[in-house]
Amino acid sequence: MDLQPGQNFSISQHSLAPAAVEILLDWTPADTPLTLDASAFALTAQGKVRGDGDLIFYNQLELAGGGIRRAEDGRAFTVRFAALPAAIERIAIALTIDQGQRRGQSFGQLSQVRANIRAADGKTVLASFPLATKMMPETALIVGELYRRNGEWKFRAVGQGFVGGLGPLARQYGVEVSDDPDAAAPPPPASAAPKPIRLEKITLEKKGSSISLEKKGQGFGEIVVNLNWNRGGNSGGGFFGRLTGGRKVDLDLGCLFKLRNGRAGAVQALGDSFGNLHQPPYIRLMGDDRSGASAQGEFLHINGQHWHELERVLLFAMIYEGAPNWAETDAVVTVQTPNQPTLEIRIDSHRNDQRMCALAMLENHGDNIKVTKLVEYFLDHRFLDQAYDFGLRWVAGSKD
Repeated sequence: MDLQPGQNFSISQHSLAPAAVEILLDWTPADTPLTLDASAFALTAQGKVRGDGDLIFYNQLELAGGGIRRAEDGRAFTVRFAALPAAIERIAIALTIDQGQRRGQSFGQLSQVRANIRAADGKTVLASFPLATKMMPETALIVGELYRRNGEWKFRAVGQGFVGGLGPLARQYGVEVSDDPDAAAPPPPASAAPKPIRLEKITLEKKGSSISLEKKGQGFGEIVVNLNWNRGGNSGGGFFGRLTGGRKVDLDLGCLFKLRNGRAGAVQALGDSFGNLHQPPYIRLMGDDRSGASAQGEFLHINGQHWHELERVLLFAMIYEGAPNWAETDAVVTVQTPNQPTLEIRIDSHRNDQRMCALAMLENHGDNIKVTKLVEYFLDHRFLDQAYDFGLRWVAGSKD
């Protein structure tokens, strides 16, 4: 069933009556230059959040209690109705363009945004909402909302454009914002007020540029590193397709690590060295997207509760199969740490005669995390290791 703007349907009265649903977002064209961010607002009957914890976005992936969770790739939300607080009666699902106003961008550069509402088992689509956006001048979009009426959960297709980015949209729902990437000079918060939520996304522009993430409380929580790249270049057409003979490129994420006790090693798909999140090295590669077909790319998780046991972590990417044409991959790395700004590192300089790229170094400085952009290229692991002095012994390896 395709919904029109303003139309709703009952989830509770569906034949499945699922206890949990997923809202999946996609857009056309999929390879847009726009940086799109999805967010969810858990709202009371008054249409406002109870506090900043009710905004689910790239720096805060889950509502306390687990009633709403945002996928790490930012394209889906899982809502478990029984886990929602009693005060929450609406959930607004929004899509915004990061720094859209600054960059002169709008949803008019897309032809369509689509929301699929399906049972959380992933097998049954309950409804879809295709929204034509070609003429929309706005940079924020309220896609739809889940709402409870007389004990029954429903979904309403909204499709309302909104002037401004995530900052103004968040303020409309009662979220205090400490920074707004689309605003020229946001006013500082009053010293007596609660600390506002951070919407900040920081791009490390220059090679060698660094930023320090300061420890808060007992640790950093779970640090999520994502490597994503342009699938359009991997389809077998054009210059890149001719270089690779039409094969998709296997772009791998991995790392070298060194613990404070002197132990060093690698976490990577090559050799099935996927690591462990709860035992040394406290780093885990979450699978291997060999084809590059996954919309999420590849993920590496670091257990920030044990960051004090790590000395440094070198993030790298490797083209395992296919010609090493880094320029065509348009790869980007993000580092997401709870209650910290999201860091973005783009592979914006290229060496197409080398298969490995050192992306970034994460160093332990007084139990804080210093992140430095590298983007340096190497023939193989041995040269990478020698350049950064991890002192490992290397033998030939493969992936099954």
